Amino acid sequence: MSGTLSSASEAASAAHLRALYAAENSDGSADWASALQHLEQAASLGHALAQSELAALAGDWTLASAIQRGEPAPLDWAQLRRAIDLSQWLKTPSVSRLSPRPRVATVQDIASPQLCDWLIARARPYLSAAEVYDHETGKQRIESVRTNTACYFSWETSDLLLMTLRAKMAQAAELSVNVMESTAVLHYTGGQEFRPHFDFLDVSKPGTAMEVEQRGQRVLTFLIALNDDYEGGQTDFPEIGKRWKGRKGNGLFFWNVEPDGTPDRLTRHAGLPPTSGEKWMLSQWIRGRPA
Repeated sequence: MSGTLSSASEAASAAHLRALYAAENSDGSADWASALQHLEQAASLGHALAQSELAALAGDWTLASAIQRGEPAPLDWAQLRRAIDLSQWLKTPSVSRLSPRPRVATVQDIASPQLCDWLIARARPYLSAAEVYDHETGKQRIESVRTNTACYFSWETSDLLLMTLRAKMAQAAELSVNVMESTAVLHYTGGQEFRPHFDFLDVSKPGTAMEVEQRGQRVLTFLIALNDDYEGGQTDFPEIGKRWKGRKGNGLFFWNVEPDGTPDRLTRHAGLPPTSGEKWMLSQWIRGRPA
């Protein structure tokens, strides 16, 4: 019996991975119809995350939460799949320019409040100390300039809700999903911060120069506010005298380089500490070319 259960679990996981691959192929293309078919198969095989994803994509957030709590859900998964309106999930966001130099833009309602809550719930159990690049070695390390926590969603641990959001970020930035790094959900409690820094990688240092050679420059940063019920905690751009604190579900993105690829030093920015409450933010770094 245990072998049968193991085989069913492996088949469900494989179907879920096929759904992710169809939604975000290595060349940046997407076959959403196939992705949903594979997701339905994974759900019918008992994959709990796939079941919850189907419910959420169909707009039944109450059911999605119930499944996440482990409550039984003997449902017609095909019916749920047919209820999904992909056009709404992939709707092109409205972009407004905030600054011509550095190139900064804001995006209204790129994520629904329910999707924001979904991402927080998925990230919360996996938070760990956020790291920064060691410019000499190219490896990650914990540093006092950054005291918040983070959860990074690898491709294998992602879900179709997050992939629809990645597709919309790519649309807004006019780039491809295949140049995106792993998506991060950031968490700041009172006093936690990320002091002023650049997101581009310094090619004058050996470690980060090697990273750029292998994976391309980190050309763009995309931020999405996952909550707004806190004080302080703005994203501060000291060189241009601007601060941003988005309403829940709104986004901001900025190019870390000039149009010719030169690092833009006006993009120095900081994640200021919340003075009350806790701050949740999605962060997406985007490269100049596929790895």
